[in-house]
Parts: sequence; C-alpha cells; structure tokens
Amino acid sequence: MRLKDKTALITGGARGIGGTTAFLFAKEGAKVGILDIREEGLRKIKDQAKKKGIALRTFVGDVSKKDQIESIMQEFVQEFGRIDVLVNNAGIAISRPFLDKTVEDWKKTLEVNLIGIFVCSQAAARYMLEQKSGKIINISSIRGIDHCGREGIMDYSASKAAVISLTKTMAKELAPHVNVNTVAPGHTNTEMIKSLPEEIRKNMIEGSYLKRLAKPQEIAKAILFLASNDADFITGQLLLVDGGFSLK
Repeated sequence: MRLKDKTALITGGARGIGGTTAFLFAKEGAKVGILDIREEGLRKIKDQAKKKGIALRTFVGDVSKKDQIESIMQEFVQEFGRIDVLVNNAGIAISRPFLDKTVEDWKKTLEVNLIGIFVCSQAAARYMLEQKSGKIINISSIRGIDHCGREGIMDYSASKAAVISLTKTMAKELAPHVNVNTVAPGHTNTEMIKSLPEEIRKNMIEGSYLKRLAKPQEIAKAILFLASNDADFITGQLLLVDGGFSLK
C-alpha cells in the first residue's frame, strides 16, 4: 500500500502503460483518475476495473487544451480533495518518412507529447504548490535519448527528448515542494507494439540486451517507485526502463 490515502491522475490512461499504471496505483491504495481523449477506451477500462473490484474515475479531455485540463483538474480536486501524483503518459506517434513528413504532423505531435505535459503539469502544480507536496512523473521514451531517435518518427523522438529537458527545468522551478521525474520506457508489449509486423517486433527484441519486450507492469512499477515515498529525495532525474536497449 505504497500510495495509501494518495490521489493520482494519469493521462492517456485508457490502455497500455497508462491503464496498467492506473490499476497498480489503485491496488497500492491510491484514489485514481484517468484522463483520455478516447471515450470508448475509458468505458472499456472502467468496465475492466469494475470486474477487478477497482474504482476508477474517468475524465474525457484533450491534454493540449488548457481550458479542458484546468476544468478537469478542478473537478478532480473537488472530488478527491487534493492531487498528490500526476502521471503525464498521453502521447502519439505519426510514422512517415522524412521527405513525406508534414508540418501538421509536427504540430500535432508536439501539441500532445510536449505541450500537453506542460498544460497538465501547470494545472496540477498550482494545487501541489498550495498543498506543499506533489509528484509529477513524465513519460518520455527510449527514442528521446540522444542517439536512439528513430527514422520515420523524428518528430516523436524530438518531442520525447524535449520531455527529458522539460522535466529537469520543471524540477528546478517547482522545488522544494514538488518532485518532477521522467520514466523512459523501452519497447513495451502493448497493443501498439502487438499491431506491428513480426519482423519489426523481432528487431526490437534483438535490440534489447535482455532479449525481450518490457511488460507494461514493469514500466508501471518504475512509475510507482517515483510516485511513492521511496523517491522523496529524487527529482529532475531520468529513469530508463529499456532492457539495455540504450547501451547500443
């Protein structure tokens, strides 16, 4: 029960790493809200939670829209009394060769993956600073590491690198009351990965020194560590959970 009596809001929580983290946080004692733009996804995960005996509060919203997020954050705090943990997990990737990549691709990717983190963090930080405590965990990616960017998703890679930099500056500005850290997952066995061609999945596995994909639970446990009291003296840091992929 490492999050007993804590409250947590997870963006992009309708599936994958976000959904797994929501379930884990709830099992660890937290009151959990998940925010996602996909209403159908939220309905499905709420049904799954109900079957597991887990209570989840769902919010429909676009992380890049300031008015929506401020309203949702206010609603969350009114319902739960405070916000102790924010997990900025929402993200998108648009795969397209460099010469075909569009300005619109870049704008959409940065709006969700980078500006969305800023918008959600700013809204949460106002409450966290007032209560003089809080944890913000931003989800980056192995593709955000300087030599691991991937062709075809250079806008995604650039946005995830920016998340690492943003985390460090946020940690400085929100100290001493709010801890801000980043988790950078490697290739994880989520719905997105499962939909890729077998050859690409094989290359991902071969690229890991542990010769397998990460389980969503393994990423969620890293996020849980940074959200828990065990990480009270850690801020502005990057936690790689990549099976050694970045060692290349």
